Amino acid sequence: MATPTIPNGEEYFFPIIYEGNGAGQRVGKFVPFTDNGTIANSVIFNSPDDPKLGKTFSGAGTNTTWTFSCWIKLGIKTSNGRRMIFSAGSAGSNYGGAEIGSTGDDSIEFYNYYGGSYDWRLVTNRQLEDTSKWYHLLFVSDTTNSTESDRARIYIDGERVTSFSTASYPSLNYANNFWMGTTEHEIGTSIFTTQNFDGYMAEVNNVDGSVVLPSTFGLTDTSTGRWIPKTLSGITYGTNGFRFTFADSSAFGDDTSGNTNDFTATNLATTDQTTDSPTQNFATGLGAFQTSYAMTMSEGNLKSRATGGSGQHGKSSTTLTFDANDSNGYYAEYTVNETSSVGSNFNAVGITVDREAYAVPNASNGKVSGQIRYMEDGRFRTTNLAGTLTDVSSWGSTWGNVSTPDIIGIFVKNNKIYFSKNGTWQNSADPDNETGGMDVEGTIGSNRVRFSHIGYQSASTGGAMTANFGQKSFTYTPPTGYKTLNQDNLPTTDRGITGMVWIKNRDETRSHVIYDSSRGPGQKLQPDKTNADTLNVDGVTKFLKGGVVVGSQNQSNDAGDGNVAWNWVANGGTTATNEDGSISSTVQANTTAGFSIVQYTGTGSNATVGHGLSSAPEWILIKDTGNAESWIVSHKGLTSQATYSITLNNSNAESSSGGTVYWNSTAPTSSVFSLATDTGVNGSSRNYVAYCWHGVDGFSKFGYYSANANADGPFIYTGFKPSWVMIKRTDYDAQWFMFDNKRNPFNPLDKNLRANQNNAESTTTALDFVSNGFKIRHNASVISINDSGGRLIYMAFAEHPFVGNGTSPVTAG
Repeated sequence: MATPTIPNGEEYFFPIIYEGNGAGQRVGKFVPFTDNGTIANSVIFNSPDDPKLGKTFSGAGTNTTWTFSCWIKLGIKTSNGRRMIFSAGSAGSNYGGAEIGSTGDDSIEFYNYYGGSYDWRLVTNRQLEDTSKWYHLLFVSDTTNSTESDRARIYIDGERVTSFSTASYPSLNYANNFWMGTTEHEIGTSIFTTQNFDGYMAEVNNVDGSVVLPSTFGLTDTSTGRWIPKTLSGITYGTNGFRFTFADSSAFGDDTSGNTNDFTATNLATTDQTTDSPTQNFATGLGAFQTSYAMTMSEGNLKSRATGGSGQHGKSSTTLTFDANDSNGYYAEYTVNETSSVGSNFNAVGITVDREAYAVPNASNGKVSGQIRYMEDGRFRTTNLAGTLTDVSSWGSTWGNVSTPDIIGIFVKNNKIYFSKNGTWQNSADPDNETGGMDVEGTIGSNRVRFSHIGYQSASTGGAMTANFGQKSFTYTPPTGYKTLNQDNLPTTDRGITGMVWIKNRDETRSHVIYDSSRGPGQKLQPDKTNADTLNVDGVTKFLKGGVVVGSQNQSNDAGDGNVAWNWVANGGTTATNEDGSISSTVQANTTAGFSIVQYTGTGSNATVGHGLSSAPEWILIKDTGNAESWIVSHKGLTSQATYSITLNNSNAESSSGGTVYWNSTAPTSSVFSLATDTGVNGSSRNYVAYCWHGVDGFSKFGYYSANANADGPFIYTGFKPSWVMIKRTDYDAQWFMFDNKRNPFNPLDKNLRANQNNAESTTTALDFVSNGFKIRHNASVISINDSGGRLIYMAFAEHPFVGNGTSPVTAG
């Protein structure tokens, strides 16, 4: 695929999810909340160390009703696959708690096992696999609840889990839960066997005697859709409640709830404290190379060791990428744990270009293209994107001391890379004055990069090293103005001013609403209705860069309700008169993104209207803004764009009379779309708005596919990883189904809304968003996206082009 015109789709189209506040707020690329908090510290649970926090309470709490909340960041999968978050009970057949991976995958299990069998048990279909992010987990026991399914609950990142592979619930007033009883309670391991959690934990809270919902602990960051922490207040912890903030590295089990329910820390060292947290997410390592070569990761995925076999290589690169041309520069340190050499190959640290497609499989010399590294034997070694290896011998000091560990510093700034050994910059470099740095761009081009450790395994060692990307204090003083590699220090991509926003309340039966900056703030249309445009001063009140301001209107900002807003960038609100058609139009066009907002007044006679784009529109929505008329749709995936039409506000099949009544039997051209005389599109003296799109490689695509009525449904190639897709069967009555990557951040996508209905969000496994399109995962038993023999049109907008967004590569799914 050629380089996309739009390398980052979110600059021109972006979904946002947010919680209504019933008053007014900014919704977009900023955090409109003031009541959010900071989590300063976390603790690393390194599974091989058998770490835990433990306590036996002197008296029982309320074991019918309690809430457990924690933030976690995953490390490695343990040898038995089971990673216990919390547990209580005794050895043998009496225990309960929550863990990841008990069923051989990465699902979450929440249960109470009593007398040799499960009294109740939940096992999620969702799996936790991302080691680069923080998850918020919340577990509720509420056995006094009259609703069976509410007696045991799991929430992930603020959303309740409702899809389970196993689901059995406690009986009413069930009181045999071990948690909050008088047996041993442990955090980070199983009560009776080695099932250690591996990774990071932060802000652990246990509330005895009451149910506390996720909104107490977090909220949605509307700029990213991420669930982020709030400042905690108003929590009544109860007799056996506790709170661990891990602020005291000498007493990780210090209870700061006020109850002094301190836990004893076992096999947790002061060095396990880190500032990596949900509010300051640092890079860690990914133990990946090519298929046959690997790294063993430990210590919160900061320590890496080659394990592919004697004479083989392993590479660990960071979870986060950064721009080598950053004007401040990024700094990291690697500490030697094991030295290793195989022939002429040694331990090495450096950077790797963020393009794994350039990997050249050559185990004999670590020949992975797009790398710059400093070797243990003092060489400076590069491999360009073509795989050509270059060595500069005697470039710097040798290193590899383990007894007094050598520490290698790396600094990358303005496309130059600098290395230090124990604080001394090599090659007589001075990064503060930007002298002596080695060229980055000449080797690997202007690409995003990752810090990397290359290990070489000999018979007994794997060249182990421990990285520090800033989550702990650096041993040596970094260069002036440096950045640490964490999420907050990465630059954001600019988004334009929202030109059109389509909003739907996800929780209530309320109509969709559309606002655009051509018609102006407050001018509301409802795509699931035929209603005329109405002025709603409490709807969308401003169009901003990266979002909008919403007032108190309940369709877009009802207190406590979840909402989704889909934003298209036009031309910053600036319109122009267009005389390309026989009807003069007012157009706000974004020719880069292939989107325009067109206003015109009908004549009642056959006519043409200029749309302001450079190519023929492939999807057009037209609405009479002053009268009760249907939304008339033109789409390239219909049987004929010149002669067929379909309506947005109902489920009707396509109509073969569209050419006669709407399009004058003429398909759109690169300058105009044609109109017949029906009042839906061209009534005399009536005012209309038309939203027009054409496909842009790597950003948007409009077409159709044929159904196969199989759960292994068709794959639709778009050339990008979608962020939003809408699907409609055209040869049969069917709904308009809408999916996006903010409501569905992982596959399979199941949360759907329907453009022609005011229903709240529903859940049915439907499709996957993949790197170059979408894959149908539904057999049409519930929603009509894969009916037998069906013809379905789709509209899709990108998260990233297939080749990536210039920041991160597109992942497979």
